[in-house]
Amino acid sequence: MRNCFRQNKIVLIFAIVLLALYASFVFFMYTPWYTATQLRFAYQNNNTTLLMRTIDLDSVVSFGYDDVTGDLFTYNSNMPPKIKQIFDQFYKLIKKNVCDGTLAMLDTYLKDDVWHDPTGTSVLKGRELGIDYDELLERSMLRNTSVRKIGSLIKDDNGNYIIPVTVADRYTDTDFVLELQLQKNTEGIWQITKIINYRDYLIHVRDLCNVDIASYIKDTKDRTTEYNRIFQGLQTKFLTMTKTIGSDVSADKRTLIQNFILSEIIPAYKSHEEYLQNVNVPAGALHLHILRLQSNAKTMEAWKYFAAGIGKNSKASLVKAEYSHQSALVLEQKVSDIINKMPALFVPEIP
Repeated sequence: MRNCFRQNKIVLIFAIVLLALYASFVFFMYTPWYTATQLRFAYQNNNTTLLMRTIDLDSVVSFGYDDVTGDLFTYNSNMPPKIKQIFDQFYKLIKKNVCDGTLAMLDTYLKDDVWHDPTGTSVLKGRELGIDYDELLERSMLRNTSVRKIGSLIKDDNGNYIIPVTVADRYTDTDFVLELQLQKNTEGIWQITKIINYRDYLIHVRDLCNVDIASYIKDTKDRTTEYNRIFQGLQTKFLTMTKTIGSDVSADKRTLIQNFILSEIIPAYKSHEEYLQNVNVPAGALHLHILRLQSNAKTMEAWKYFAAGIGKNSKASLVKAEYSHQSALVLEQKVSDIINKMPALFVPEIP
């Protein structure tokens, strides 16, 4: 009888201990420390499902959009305040579409671990919203930031729970500590809702990159001017050569134009490509340099298609030439936007 009582007592104590542990765990689940632990575990084990439970992605993207678009005109001192105000209103109008598209893109990235360009009916494709979404994404540093360390949960002077995360940007590889703010959701679970100093990070990286971009532009200015002069001269010759031609171009004329493109125009762009490939590029100017290479490659591709089209009287090749030419113009616009410190967009009509 005594042994039975002792055994029941042990079972009861064991049950109480288990219940206490369970209650403690449930209580722990509703604390910011649990979220911080989950975030660290998810990162260390590459568990995207668990990671998404710790983040209120809608809120993070919404706040992030405000920081990115609020930072667009920081370095453009030539834009009048009235024009800046119009642009600010413009970005507010398209916010929902951009944020929704970004959330969809993030969802795909988390599944495939690959950044896919917007396709199909996405309003983010090309410049359908009036902006170059790819460049907006580039400015956000979303694709170009890597996590180096997740710190311990802290409470700041304002009573906010913060997880410090050390990150580095792809270009300058400079450490920066982002402060992830936690807040309770409607179910009482703590989630990351905002990166408090996100705009500071963007400005920090932008300042570093601008120094490198200025150096890169200065170092390549003379040769760039020289090549632009060469391209302009070739373009003038080409326009003179094709000024009087119509739909009934003779075979000899086609051959003459084709030979001019293949023997003079394309070699000039090939020479420019070889020059760019051997330029010493500061880390912060890498994106600009890549755009220049892409623009040159697309322009050269357009001329090759045009040469094939005019030589064989091929409508299909001429269509490809036009498509490549338009792609090159978009890339050139991006280069110009960066150099002039303007957002990459088609400017809305300003009254």
